[in-house]
Amino acid sequence: MNQPSKPQQGDAMTQLNEQNIVRLMQLVEQTEEGHYSCAEAFDLLDEYVELVASNQEAALLMPIVKRHIDHCPGCRDKYEILLNILQASA
Repeated sequence: MNQPSKPQQGDAMTQLNEQNIVRLMQLVEQTEEGHYSCAEAFDLLDEYVELVASNQEAALLMPIVKRHIDHCPGCRDKYEILLNILQASA
């Protein structure tokens, strides 16, 4: 009978530590019904950045985009780049 192999160095199982588990639980706790994928958030990112740059209440007007940016490092990086470009050109 085949027995499951032991996780190798670098496997996802070896990356689970207390800090990662706590972070995962925090993200699960904050999960809400309405959410966007990265593609959906990216499609609205320019509009969101323009609201932020014009000192409008972007988080109130587009809360699902804000929530996605808060939880997604990749989209947060894109947001910061777009915001910096927009502010530099102003």
